Amino acid sequence: MSSTSGFSAIRTEGGLLPADLLSRLAGPDAALPGLSSADYHLAPGERPTEAITRSWNRLVPLWRRFATVLEGLSEGDPAAGATRDAWLYPLLDELGFGRPSPTKALDIEGKSYPISHLRGRLPLHLVGAGTSLERRQAGVRGAASASPHSMVQELLNRSDEYLWALLSNGRQLRILRDNVSMTRQAFVEFDLEAVFANELYEEFVVLWLVCHESRFDTESPEASWLERWREEAESTGARALDALRGQVERAITLLGRGFLRFSDNRELRRRIRSGELNRLDYYRQLLRLVYRLIFLLVAEDRGLLLVPAADELARQRYRDHYGVGRLRTLAAGRSSRGPHPDLWRSLLVVMRGLSSPEGVAALGLPALGSFLWSDEATPDLDSADISDTDLLAALRSITFLVDRDARILRPIDYRNLGADELGGIYEGLLELHPVLEEDGSHFALETFAGSERKSTGSYYTPDSLIVALLDSALSPLLDEATRAREPEEALLALRVLDPAAGSGHFLVAAGRRIAHRLAAVRTGDDEPSPDAVRHALRDVVGKCLYGIDLNPMALELAKISLWLEAIEPGRPLSFLDHHLVEGNALLGTTAALVEKPIPADAFKALTDDDKTVASAWRKSNAGESKLAQAGHGQFALGSPVEHLVESLVRGSRAVEAIGDETVAEVERKKAAHEALAHSSDMTRARLMADAWCAAFFAPKRAGIPRVTTATVNTLAEGAVDSAVLDVIETSRTRHRLLHWHLAFPDVFAQGGFSLVVGNPPWEKVKLSEKEFFAARYPEIAEAAGATRKALIARLEAEDPVLWAEYRQALRDAEAESLFLRTSGCYPLCGRGDINTYAVFAEAMREALAPGGRLGVIVPTGIATDDTTKEFFGDCVSSGRLVSLFDFENGAPLFPDVDRRFKFCLLTLTGPGGGASEAQFSFFARETRDLADPDRRFTLSPEDIALLNPNTKTAPVFRSRVDAELTTKIYRRVPVLVREDDPEGNPWGI
Repeated sequence: MSSTSGFSAIRTEGGLLPADLLSRLAGPDAALPGLSSADYHLAPGERPTEAITRSWNRLVPLWRRFATVLEGLSEGDPAAGATRDAWLYPLLDELGFGRPSPTKALDIEGKSYPISHLRGRLPLHLVGAGTSLERRQAGVRGAASASPHSMVQELLNRSDEYLWALLSNGRQLRILRDNVSMTRQAFVEFDLEAVFANELYEEFVVLWLVCHESRFDTESPEASWLERWREEAESTGARALDALRGQVERAITLLGRGFLRFSDNRELRRRIRSGELNRLDYYRQLLRLVYRLIFLLVAEDRGLLLVPAADELARQRYRDHYGVGRLRTLAAGRSSRGPHPDLWRSLLVVMRGLSSPEGVAALGLPALGSFLWSDEATPDLDSADISDTDLLAALRSITFLVDRDARILRPIDYRNLGADELGGIYEGLLELHPVLEEDGSHFALETFAGSERKSTGSYYTPDSLIVALLDSALSPLLDEATRAREPEEALLALRVLDPAAGSGHFLVAAGRRIAHRLAAVRTGDDEPSPDAVRHALRDVVGKCLYGIDLNPMALELAKISLWLEAIEPGRPLSFLDHHLVEGNALLGTTAALVEKPIPADAFKALTDDDKTVASAWRKSNAGESKLAQAGHGQFALGSPVEHLVESLVRGSRAVEAIGDETVAEVERKKAAHEALAHSSDMTRARLMADAWCAAFFAPKRAGIPRVTTATVNTLAEGAVDSAVLDVIETSRTRHRLLHWHLAFPDVFAQGGFSLVVGNPPWEKVKLSEKEFFAARYPEIAEAAGATRKALIARLEAEDPVLWAEYRQALRDAEAESLFLRTSGCYPLCGRGDINTYAVFAEAMREALAPGGRLGVIVPTGIATDDTTKEFFGDCVSSGRLVSLFDFENGAPLFPDVDRRFKFCLLTLTGPGGGASEAQFSFFARETRDLADPDRRFTLSPEDIALLNPNTKTAPVFRSRVDAELTTKIYRRVPVLVREDDPEGNPWGI
């Protein structure tokens, strides 16, 4: 069993009551409320410590007598009566419950839940020591139709009356809570057998303080001490996350400086001085090293790193001499180990062992594979050294937070570190820019105005919004798959994409939900065990989840998030490179557009273009287009696009068919994917698509080869001038072109994705001079208006290199805006002053398969602005709008966004529609507002057309009553003027 913050017999899953809170109880922490004698309903003058000691002295001998009962149990005997009478009733009595009353089965919405005991609004399900909490057992009340854990959890999730519950078989005691609003399973478990057999008094103290009757307010569970502690832990966790961002930054800085100043690292410093290793690549290697450390910390704390079959000697050898947990202990002691690199070299043994095909049997280490552990991930660091002192200082920064009030170091709970915390760290790292002296003498991280986080529109999404979005976008798909003839196959056939994946927060949440349903199908339990869910999640991660992101380090973090959720001891990490791809999700074309002539607007002259040259190319392209349309082009005998895509689909399916049970299979899958990516068919298909896009981006000046419709046609045969290929390649790399039908050919061959989900960037497509110059020329960034313009103009003479870089960035932004508006990829949202969220919404909708769903978080302007009215109107008229839930950011849900800002959870269906009416809610401040029936209302497409026939935008109402009343009025009294109807002015206005 995995330990929690030094506790060997306490397990906390899902952050319900996180390890840090339990450590504060063990402290005890005087700042934590609810720990007084009165709070525990003790007699005047009696302290909790005295009551705990008295309970311990009574229970230890009782356990010893009960242990003899356990030894005499015959196989299959649930022993419910003996367990309750000899052990559980006395235990509960010492916890203040007295002798709980048995109860009849509880009925929720027509389903029976055979809970054994009930105290007010607190279910206590007490089964025998011969009954597992994780498995069904035929003929055993409370375990016959579902495992005890599953049955209790389902009761809590379906009931509005019961919030918390206790579950025990005498060997383990669990605290469960309604977790419908959470993205993962959550409970706290006390190993009673370990506590009393090994006399772990300190852990009994925590058990008594947490499980005492006074912690459960049976009249108002929402006001209980457990609920208040949970909320306190959430608040503390948010503050800790903020602190952890700074700690990770400090750790990267310490590592960066530590490697540079180690005297023997001459080759590292030489590579930096020569320019062979630039500041960004050095930073990325340091970041990957931190990723590795976080992975090891999480995997060790969850007990998931070592091979299950490893003997105890190997496990002990790893723990005592090589584990990162050992380094954490040394870091906590602030021991000064001196200038030697011994600890780093022992850590290298672990990292190299995980990358080897065989692992390290002597340490119980598995072979994990993947780029993260490969030699290519951190080559300069792996061949260098760092002193023990510097390594431990960095470890201290990422494993402990300083509690200045208590003046102690508090360990970070890596066991429960999830995608949300990783996402928060990632958001902070986007604000950082590495600064590296050319001679390799100094390394630092700095935050500049107009940081990358803002310029990429990356804002960490709260769990509550993701849960609400998945309720409307994913749950109906899961319900449909579960009803299929082969539900397991149907669930694993779901394909989920986040085209702005970031650290994988949405993908992890969607994967958990699919895996939960898959595990339920496999086990027959509506609330399957965490182990069953983890096993299912590994299958889901390898088959169902896809992502795109512009930032390669974000994708690496997304992979880590997914791996940490789905890691199974002894099995390699799933190959994900074919599912998580780098590129600009907005800049690419489709197979259908490649077959068409390049639009004339692609040849519009932009900054520093020659208008005469652009005009000539435009005319030439027009002539080529006419020839192609008349049947005289290369495509006259049939386009090769369809043939190429068919070949790529076959290759992609062959890659998908390869398993990932062993490192050899993972390597074979990787080799097959790389072979497909570099195949002649993929090269030709990508070149044609890149060329079609390059016409919008390539400079239009004399001496530069032109890219026109004829170029695309010629590429069908695979032969163009090398200079033209250079122009195409430059456009592809500069603008990070990505063509979805080539990135995921097998998915689009099946019609598209089952679910497209995410929170894409909300940014205007134009160059921000402040952000551009922030890191390059702060004086210009800080200036404004005419002063800034004058300073920029002076660059042409004073700094021609920066001037050229600025002009290129200006042109790049213009070209990208031109592409979005005129390429035909975004006919509904590519209008006016484009914001990325709108074109993302359109791209995401077009990627859906029939029957699929889109769930996206975007500004409410998607439904109310003039530039997006055609998109929203089409969603309504085609029956694709499922729901739109509008929020004001007053809470705030997004702390870095203006509190007056309005955004929404938008859910759409795939082609074919089918949504006869849509649900709306406006002016919500928190997700719980969506449950208020007075706030939600339903409108049909006909209602929306009736209310806003001219603007085609969403009608906004504060309440259901307002919506119903207004709709009734409009049905009786028409609008004053209907612009699309010749007879639409009955009032003569």
